[in-house]
Amino acid sequence: MKRLFYSETIPATLLRDYIYCPMIPWIKIFYRYEEPATESMLKASIETDANYKEKIAEKYKLPKPWRIEVYLYDKETGLSGVADIIAGEKRAVVAEIKRFKRERYQHQRIQLLIYAYLTNKLITPVEKAILIHEEKITLEIEITKQHLETIEKEEPPTTNPDQRRCIACQYRRICPKTEK
Repeated sequence: MKRLFYSETIPATLLRDYIYCPMIPWIKIFYRYEEPATESMLKASIETDANYKEKIAEKYKLPKPWRIEVYLYDKETGLSGVADIIAGEKRAVVAEIKRFKRERYQHQRIQLLIYAYLTNKLITPVEKAILIHEEKITLEIEITKQHLETIEKEEPPTTNPDQRRCIACQYRRICPKTEK
């Protein structure tokens, strides 16, 4: 079967998008369409630089050394992504930093767990993974063997999300599942 995706890797952000709405990765792959950056996305990318991430690591007294914006790629699974912070040497803390808070962040949770999985597999054992919104920890997960095994075996959901999510979605104009 011909590989349809535009790279040999499976970015963690694609799986994050899948949790939010299964149609988004399909649209990205088959239509080669990327969501245009919104004003808040552009602002966040400028404000959430390496210096900002170091301030977060300092604020939460994350163990040193701090590795900032670490590209992770596992040849075996094809999973890839950029972890915002990997802190510590023998037992790491993985942090994903989001500039703006969201009410629901289950899709960001999977992104965080993938970074923890990749860090554990490629760099060092992971003790904890944290999700930070607007400089506040909104999710803290003690990483267990079960988390790591679940990522390797877990089947993604097959249902579409609540149609209310579609209202503000950038993909709604081309999504075959959006009610027109």
